[in-house]
Amino acid sequence: MRFFSRIPVDKKQIEAAISRLENESSAELRVYIERKLPKSSAGMSAIERALQVFNELEMDKTSAQNAVLIYVGYKDHLCAIIGDKGIHQFVDEAYWQRQCDLMIEQFKEKAYTKGIVEAIERITDTLKIHFPIQPNDKNELPNEVIIHG
Repeated sequence: MRFFSRIPVDKKQIEAAISRLENESSAELRVYIERKLPKSSAGMSAIERALQVFNELEMDKTSAQNAVLIYVGYKDHLCAIIGDKGIHQFVDEAYWQRQCDLMIEQFKEKAYTKGIVEAIERITDTLKIHFPIQPNDKNELPNEVIIHG
């Protein structure tokens, strides 16, 4: 396992899961992990911070508005998953919260990579139903896991 910024995740495994999602659906997914909330974001909830990151990464600019962000605040024990407008019509907040809850169960066992990869796999199963891969599909967002701080 590789440790990035003292956060025990294997970026390559997570990026491979993102690639699988994007090969099976037309949706886009990014993973953003930050060691600690920036001072400018102190006091924000996980959802508020995730929305801020979603906008900073311009994830709302995909053509089908079908981007998903998995946000993990490592030291602050935050987790949020949000989907853009196109996805929100099929997947509600309770679904995203359930995915976070399942990730957190893995995080408690120190299985950070496994928790994120399994969440991406479950999200893939859901999104490929509503957003099947298209012949002219293009990758609109980078698949690289962002580790900040």
